[in-house]
Amino acid sequence: MVKSGTMSTIELRRQNRNHVFRSLIDAEEPLTKQDLAAELFMSLPTLSQNLKELDAMGLIDASCTTDSTGGRKPRLISVVPDARFAIGIELSSGSIRMVALDLKCNQLAFRQFSRPFENTEHSAKELAARLEQFLDDSNLSRERLLGVGITVPGIVNADQTVIEYAPTARIGKMSPIWVNRYIPYPTFLDNDATCGGFAEWWNHAEMENLAYLSLSRGIGGAILVNGSAYDGDHHRSAEFGHMCIHPGGRVCNCGKRGCLEAYCSATRLSDDLHITLEEFFAGLSAGNPAYQNTWETYLDDLALAVSNIHTMLDCNVIIGGAFPQYLAAYQGALEERLSCLNPFTDDGNYVHFCRYHDRSICVGAALRYIAEFIVKV
Repeated sequence: MVKSGTMSTIELRRQNRNHVFRSLIDAEEPLTKQDLAAELFMSLPTLSQNLKELDAMGLIDASCTTDSTGGRKPRLISVVPDARFAIGIELSSGSIRMVALDLKCNQLAFRQFSRPFENTEHSAKELAARLEQFLDDSNLSRERLLGVGITVPGIVNADQTVIEYAPTARIGKMSPIWVNRYIPYPTFLDNDATCGGFAEWWNHAEMENLAYLSLSRGIGGAILVNGSAYDGDHHRSAEFGHMCIHPGGRVCNCGKRGCLEAYCSATRLSDDLHITLEEFFAGLSAGNPAYQNTWETYLDDLALAVSNIHTMLDCNVIIGGAFPQYLAAYQGALEERLSCLNPFTDDGNYVHFCRYHDRSICVGAALRYIAEFIVKV
C-alpha cells in the first residue's frame, strides 16, 4: 500500500511537470530555462528535473541555442509538436472529413471524402480502411497516435453504444453504433456540434463560457461551461436546431413544424433553390433581388434564434459550420438585428464566427485527445 504522503509527493511532482509542459505548449516562441523559471516562479534545480523528465518522454527539444552576452549560450527549449498527434473524423450526411492535429494544434493532414454517413457494418469497415490509408499517405506514426475522435450528426448515449436520434441521417430511433467497430485505436464518439463547440472554446481563452451554434445541412449546438460541455440529463442539450421559431411553420426533418433547422440550415440556401452555397452568395454579391429577399429573411430568422440563445444563457454565441466564411461580410447586419432584439441593452456584439470554419467539428474531435494528454502529462 502506498503511503498518502508519498502519493502527495508524486502528484506534486506531476503537477509541477505539467505546469512546465503547459507553459511550453502555450509559448509562441522557444524559451530559455531562465525564462521558464521566472514565469513559473520555480527554482532552477526543480525546473531542471522537470525538463529532464519531459525530455525522457520525447516531448521537448533543447538542441538550439540563443545569443549570449558572454559565456555559454543559453539553450532554447520548446515542445516537439508532433511527439503526439490525434485524429478527428467528422461523419455527416454528405461527406467524411479527417484531420490530424499535433500537440500545438497544427494541422498535419486533412482529407475529405464525398461519402454520406451510414451507420452500417459495411461503412464501418470502409471507414477503418480509409483511416489506415490516411495515416499511411500522411506518413503519420501510429505509435504516436493518441486516439481517434469521431463525430456523428445526432445524439449519442452516455456509454457511446447507441445513436439515439439523428434526423439528417434518417435515424429516428435507437441504432447500435457501428462506426468505430473496426478501428484498432482508442476512440470516442460524440455529437458533432459538441466537438465543434469545444474547438472554439479551446481557441477563445478569453471566454469562460460560450454557446456554439452549428449551421450546416443540419443545425446543432453546444454549451461550454469552463470548457466542459453541459450535456443535460439525457445527453440532448443545445439541440438548437429544434428550437421553434415559427409555430406551425415549415416541416423540419424531425417531423415537427417551425424548427430553426427548417429555416436556417444550409439546404435553405442551396438545395431548396437548386444551387450551391457558393452560387447563392455569388448571386447575392452580384445583387440578385430574389437572393437578397431570401437572405434578409434568413438573417431575421437567424437573429431571432441567436437572440433567444443569448437571452437564455447570457454568454457569447459563436456561429460555426458551413456559413462563417460567408457570414463575416454581414456581421454588421446581424448585430444590428440582435441589438433590436436584446431586451436588456442595445448590444449585439456578443455574436462571433468560428475560426476553423467548416473544419471546426473534426478539429474539435481531435482536440479532445490533445487536451486530455496535455492535462495529464
